[in-house]
Parts: sequence; structure tokens; C-alpha cells
Amino acid sequence: MTAPTHTTSVTGRAVRWVGDEPFPGLVEVQLTDAHGVVWSMVDKAPVFDDEDRLRANTAYPVEVQVGCEVVGRGRLDDGTEVVTVSTRLPWGIEAEGGRTEFLVDVHQVVTH
Repeated sequence: MTAPTHTTSVTGRAVRWVGDEPFPGLVEVQLTDAHGVVWSMVDKAPVFDDEDRLRANTAYPVEVQVGCEVVGRGRLDDGTEVVTVSTRLPWGIEAEGGRTEFLVDVHQVVTH
């Protein structure tokens, strides 16, 4: 299973291997939002990595790109440019509690 190349992604950090089941294994990825809140997401390794770097014996943390779409733009009170991203597409990735939209610094977003 290979993750498709996303046109837009947000930078996150794979922090640990969760387990081998279901195949091909689960990994925890953390995303830090524009307010410094860390959100954890657990999904199959290929969802976060199309280079097959994430395995049980990988030295974590590893920077990864989480597929997303930009759904809004704005600025914080301090002038920081931010975007709202949704991780619902293409994979339906959810943080703990089911959250799929995150306000992040514009520099965390990568367009391919």
C-alpha cells in the first residue's frame, strides 16, 4: 500500500510505532497547531509515509507530511499568518476525539 502524492500536506512528526496489527502496522503522528497544542493521530504507517521509512525499528521521531486540504486563511493577533487545514481528505485522518481541522502556521503547509 503506497500513499498517493498529496497536492497539499501539513508537517507532522511520527513519534512512535503503535503496533503491527492491523497490517502493515500503526504509527502515532503528532501535529502541533498554531497555538502550540499537540494533536495525536494514529493510523497505518503508509498513510503518513510513502517512502516506507516508518517501521517498528525506526529511530523516532521522524518528520512526515500529513495529507490535507486548506479550508481557510487568516492571521493571529500577533500577525502570524495561519491556515486552517482539514485532514479528512484524502485519508480521513482524525486526531484523538475525532478532530480533523487544525489551525497551523502557514510555514507548516507544503504544496507539492
